[in-house]
Amino acid sequence: MNRFTAILPGIALMGLSLLMFAYVGYGEATRVYTGMRLDRVTQLGATLQHTLNQFAQSGLPLNQFTGFERRAEQLGDVDSSIHTVALTGVRGETVACVMAHEHPDTEDCAGEFDVHVSAFHGHADPEGGEVASVDNAKILRLPVADKFGPVGYLMLHVDGPTIRGTIDAAFLPVFLTAAGLFLAFSALQILVVLKGAEAARRWLRPTFTAVMVVIVAVLVVVMFQLYRKGVEGQAEGLARSMAARLAAVTEIGIPIGSLSGIRDALIDYRRINPQIAAITLTHGDEVLNRITDREHAGAKAGDGTVSFSQPIDAEQHLTLTAELPVSVVIEAMGAGGRNFAALFFGCMLFATIFFRAVREGGYGAGTSPDRISGAAGLAVLQPAYFLGILADSLVLSILPELSQERALAEGLSTSLVSLPFSLFFVGLTVALIPASILTERMDLRTLFMGGAAAVAGGLFLVGAVDSFWALCAGRALGGIGQGILLIAVQAYAFEIVSSEERVRAAAAQVLGYNGGLIVGTGIGGLLAVFMDDANFVLLAGLVAVVSLFYIRFVLPPLVKDQEPQPIRLFGDLRRVLVFPDFLALLTMIGVTSKFALAGVAIFAMPLVLHRSGYGDDEVGQALMVFAIVTYLVTAIAPRLVRALGSTDRALVFGMIALAMGMAGLGLVTGVGDGAVPHWLLALSVDVQAALEAIPLSVASGAAIGLSVALLGVGQGLIAAPIIARVAAGGAAGAVGRDRTIAVYRILERIGHISGPALVGLLLVAASDNPAALAALGIGYGVLAVLYGLASFAMRQRATA
Repeated sequence: MNRFTAILPGIALMGLSLLMFAYVGYGEATRVYTGMRLDRVTQLGATLQHTLNQFAQSGLPLNQFTGFERRAEQLGDVDSSIHTVALTGVRGETVACVMAHEHPDTEDCAGEFDVHVSAFHGHADPEGGEVASVDNAKILRLPVADKFGPVGYLMLHVDGPTIRGTIDAAFLPVFLTAAGLFLAFSALQILVVLKGAEAARRWLRPTFTAVMVVIVAVLVVVMFQLYRKGVEGQAEGLARSMAARLAAVTEIGIPIGSLSGIRDALIDYRRINPQIAAITLTHGDEVLNRITDREHAGAKAGDGTVSFSQPIDAEQHLTLTAELPVSVVIEAMGAGGRNFAALFFGCMLFATIFFRAVREGGYGAGTSPDRISGAAGLAVLQPAYFLGILADSLVLSILPELSQERALAEGLSTSLVSLPFSLFFVGLTVALIPASILTERMDLRTLFMGGAAAVAGGLFLVGAVDSFWALCAGRALGGIGQGILLIAVQAYAFEIVSSEERVRAAAAQVLGYNGGLIVGTGIGGLLAVFMDDANFVLLAGLVAVVSLFYIRFVLPPLVKDQEPQPIRLFGDLRRVLVFPDFLALLTMIGVTSKFALAGVAIFAMPLVLHRSGYGDDEVGQALMVFAIVTYLVTAIAPRLVRALGSTDRALVFGMIALAMGMAGLGLVTGVGDGAVPHWLLALSVDVQAALEAIPLSVASGAAIGLSVALLGVGQGLIAAPIIARVAAGGAAGAVGRDRTIAVYRILERIGHISGPALVGLLLVAASDNPAALAALGIGYGVLAVLYGLASFAMRQRATA
């Protein structure tokens, strides 16, 4: 590979990373700012709603209300996104309609809402409203009520392109900065490579990191200013809403000093809108009333707040000021900051794996396998497996919800929701033995390509065909692909290293798998928020196609030198199952840990979090936390085993961690009813009440994060130590280490296959109450104790 070709992966990765940052930032800003803008429109609409309510309570029909056109146009003057304002009856018939702004797509004002009335179902709460998304707009419906109930609705058409225009203008510096950074990075790489390939490789990662830091900083500044503008709009809407209510009295000439209950009205208004830091009513320079929260008590107007002042009566010099804390802006930045941190981590890990391949250099499709032996060969091999895992991991955060939606849409039982997950592991398990046989009979690169093609085909089938059974078939095909990739990467890695480097070869596979899982779940959760599910799955399929191209054009062909070995799986199976220590490890630790991985971490956790109101990005980040903790604990597992004094103790602690993680997840997300023991329901309620009593809004999320981390700790303490324990057991000594481990690897898939199915049935039996996971956790705690006792007894017999 020549010097200039060597820097192309870095330039391509930089472009992709900048594009993802801009895309995720724009999507996050659109979601948050649109919500702020709708809150403002709701408050502005409440000013007219209040007037209409007063008129309706007089007993007159709505078609006799005068001044609607003037007041509607005033709303449009305040907020340019308010396109059309209408007054309708309870059945949707138009009473009055005003186009606050001309719109090229709307000619018939009344027909605008006649078409969209079907977007609403049922009746709105008399104290609030409803929002429906229609085409590129939001339709806000506020109820108009007399003394007996709703008599009509105030409808506001909020124009989506107008709001996006504000966001586009704010994000123009982001897009220009991203383009400039990409060009500067590319130019710098070209200039540096002229000094030599080694110089280019040395500067590749530092400059990449610097660019990532700059784009994150620009995004933070731009989004802070945009959200501050949105909060200012919210303060304006709140001030106008309350001022309109006071103006209804002062406009008829009643002096403000003769009114009673104003302070109580302001207090009640702040209670309804708790985000308000302070409401101040002034007469000239005199403060008549100032209602604040505890944090802002005694503070001057404007200290640490975003405020808007609305004149009420020019003759009486009355002004109402609403203040919102700047912390509202910070809180709005919180979700985006978390997302950017996940994206930054994912991009850096992605870059680390690919830059290592670039740094090792010296490879190409026509290169001899000897050219990529040892560390260089493993560096080139890792991205091939990494991309295959990444493609499948991208969709993990949405698969449980997607499976449930398709099953319900086709009228199937909810007990089938877990079927695609079980079929994935069935496919993976079925592929292991045939793939192992093929490694000795065909080019390993061709086998690798077959696995990547199966992963891509499975994802394309899921994304292209909107059917539950297509989802099942696609996941089964994807499992076959993952099984082939696993065998291919192991065979390829062990073939290109010496016998002394076998540990490094195994680490390459572990890093590729965990790296793909970490990056895929983190980035996948973010992208899924802003994309249609089907298109997102197809995008994941394209990533699998990229892995296919990488394998074909970068990874050299490789054929094993040794002669094919006879298969003795069933004979070996009979021989190892007679050893008690092997059976104890397999049933109490091996199968159960894989059961927890597939059934709880991959299947139940995303489903439970979705049902608890968490979005795709948050679910993806939970999976990312699980993968990161698993990877880190796996890396330090040998030292932990030495610190604990024995492998069996590490396995027991791993099972206890799994038990605590399941119990924590079930108790924090459990609901108040369902077919679970009453004491467990009561415990779940007590735990959630204790979390709500903590004066931190993130307490519940932190508890869920801790539970997820414990699941990762459990997997990390078991994954590697149990293989070492199997290799040191009696079966390995009698049958052979490699054969015993191979049999164990096959049998532990029972947990993979049964986990989603049985956990799905458990949730169905518990009426979808996640508290059932706590009961499962108790069972794991019992197994941990039983295995501890069994291992102690076996050690005693061995020393006797």
